[in-house]
Amino acid sequence: MKKKKSVKIQMIEFRNPHYIEPPGALREILSHPIKKSEAIELAIFQEHRYAFFYWNKWIRKNKDEKPPCLVSLDWHQDLCYPEDIEKEWLDDLDLSSDAKVSLYSWAKLAGNNDGHILCAAYLNLIGNIYVHCRQESWGAAWEDEELIDTYGNKHIIKKFKTYHELQEALLKSSETSVFFDIDLDFFSVKNGLSDGFFKFTYLKEKEIREMLDKDNPLIKWVFERLKGFTIATEPEHCGGLLKSNKFLNLINKIYFSPELFAPKCNWKWKPKY
Repeated sequence: MKKKKSVKIQMIEFRNPHYIEPPGALREILSHPIKKSEAIELAIFQEHRYAFFYWNKWIRKNKDEKPPCLVSLDWHQDLCYPEDIEKEWLDDLDLSSDAKVSLYSWAKLAGNNDGHILCAAYLNLIGNIYVHCRQESWGAAWEDEELIDTYGNKHIIKKFKTYHELQEALLKSSETSVFFDIDLDFFSVKNGLSDGFFKFTYLKEKEIREMLDKDNPLIKWVFERLKGFTIATEPEHCGGLLKSNKFLNLINKIYFSPELFAPKCNWKWKPKY
């Protein structure tokens, strides 16, 4: 097998090196949904791989702590392992530089957005991984796996076909902190890009509201441990931009008042700033 050639990224001088985000991403500082003395950040972006940038940014602030586990809701598993050349790139990546990590997330993580999770685990930016997905895969693809990161730490990778299975596993776990991650294509049931017929079906709004309700045992468990919240819009995998916006707007209505990125935005159940 031929070794893939690496194309070196030439760094450019950023106009504002103190405020760098991946292309098209938005980030908001919010009060913690449960705890009074903490704040978290929420990031929204189109390309799911940009979550890598934010997980690194957030873990860097608490580098002496164990990295949070990842709880991800996604139609796809997004669990491709980094190849040897990718491990070399990751080992050489300067994680202290937002500029370099942002550029890496855009230009060197897999463009089909299926490798960012295990690349993050390889660098110990996230802990154990819990993914609830709909992608139909062969039987062995649903079994638990392990990844040993570049520092020798073990990461357990768990995949769940149902929300109940995910909830049962997390409520029994000893996890103490969480990065919560939603890809909006999760709300499609039949995903038209997966079979080439381009027809989509979706969860009903009532189902989504019940699933994401703050009093749902799973969401309550997540929010009590929340350290960061990422949302990937990926409109082409949602069946179009308006479908993607519909699901983003629904999350916004369930959790926030006034709306995200509006002045004084906060969780609905917490006082305004």
